[in-house]
Amino acid sequence: MKSALRLLLIAGMGLALVPSPVAAQEPPPQTGFEQRNGASWTTHDEELAFLATIDDRSERVTVGVIGETALGRPLHLVAVGNPAPHSIEASQSQPTTLITCTQHGNEPAGREACLKTIRDLAFTTDPVLVEQLSTQTLLFIPTANPDGRAANSRGNSRGTDINRDHLPLRTEEAQTIARIVRDWKPDMALDLHEYGPGTPLLYDDEVLYLWPRNLNVDKQIHDLARSFAIDHLAPCSEAAGYTADEYGRDALGDFDVQQTAGDHDDAIMRNTMGLRHTLGILVETAVTTNPTNTEEVMDPTGPGTNRRRVASHRTVLDCTFEFLRERGTEIMTASATAPLRKQGEGLAQNVPVYFSGQDEDGTLAGNAPQENALFPPPCAYVLTADQADAARAALELHGIQALETENGGLHIPMGQNAEPVIALLLDGRGSRDLVQGTAFNAPPFDVACGWVPDRSNTAETGTAAGLAIAAALSALIVRRRRTGGGSPPSVEQE
Repeated sequence: MKSALRLLLIAGMGLALVPSPVAAQEPPPQTGFEQRNGASWTTHDEELAFLATIDDRSERVTVGVIGETALGRPLHLVAVGNPAPHSIEASQSQPTTLITCTQHGNEPAGREACLKTIRDLAFTTDPVLVEQLSTQTLLFIPTANPDGRAANSRGNSRGTDINRDHLPLRTEEAQTIARIVRDWKPDMALDLHEYGPGTPLLYDDEVLYLWPRNLNVDKQIHDLARSFAIDHLAPCSEAAGYTADEYGRDALGDFDVQQTAGDHDDAIMRNTMGLRHTLGILVETAVTTNPTNTEEVMDPTGPGTNRRRVASHRTVLDCTFEFLRERGTEIMTASATAPLRKQGEGLAQNVPVYFSGQDEDGTLAGNAPQENALFPPPCAYVLTADQADAARAALELHGIQALETENGGLHIPMGQNAEPVIALLLDGRGSRDLVQGTAFNAPPFDVACGWVPDRSNTAETGTAAGLAIAAALSALIVRRRRTGGGSPPSVEQE
């Protein structure tokens, strides 16, 4: 079976996650990048062969093809666990992390770091990592945009930026990621990118990070993601010898001068993951030559710079694993309880819907996006039959429940787990809306708002007890509202 699967993977035709046999006593495989010592990036065919070899030799790893691009290239999901990868069902009761690599095809270093990390986890004898793999689930999408990688382009084969499509879900690549999030419900999602050239002194750190800034994100999810970035990832990266700072901010010393990127955009992965109750984290590492490294200065586009680009991403992954060992249970609890908190907000209609605005500004220029909020929010949205047909696939991938109407349309209550996504997707005031539905207004908890049982977890919902729990939770919610000023940034985009 493994030999057959290996052939399927090499052909880009694999269909399912299949466990592998006992690893042979052979040297672990190397990526094409490693074989050439960083002189060039791993090719698509080399990646397929590399993954197939690991899948064949390590019981800890399963490699499956869970999607396909417009040009027919496979989208892989790699699951890692000990003694074997944990099932979807088992992952619901343990910390689960999704690592997405190279959404932008011209940013290859994250992909190389992910491939190396998959291999190292597959064959490690480090007892700390072995124990972590026994109690946690790690998921990798090693190349989230294989068509873009093959063309060395930011977008996919249609020129679409996948990292602006995680809300409307029009691309095959974003749909695949959304399906993984819906089914596996990761507690944390790391999105690896590169940036550059930077601006000397103002914006040139080797590791940049950012959390979900969208104001509709559950507060516990937001706060934990921010704490990971500032309190753990930054000092951990610096301890490894890399400079680190917040993404999208020109800074002089400790002073943030202006914001150039990194806002509330609903369809960017770190924000959409937050809206879906996952700690969404953006990481950008620098492609610009490090002026303190003689090898890089002598050959700015050579192997030395390439190796540092990959090594800095690998450090980020190691720092993330460390954080998961320390606070994995806390992350899992926040992610598991956020849906009920947001459901309570939707039922009580006691929190605004924010169509723009972010968690904080803090720059000298004060140029963060201004808030645009709707309060009180509607209790539901109604779609016509045509709108329903256009939106059904995205609704299903986001886990949004809906009630059928007599005319073939949909009635979508806000009082459900997916509450943060609904208005942004279905209201014309949203910057990334898919259709312009009609807001349905009724008093909080009115039966006319509709009620749909949540079939995505085992919590008691769809009953009077579920309503009471949600109502009680909503009364305890304290919502942050920090007002920014000025105009949305337009210089650099993640």
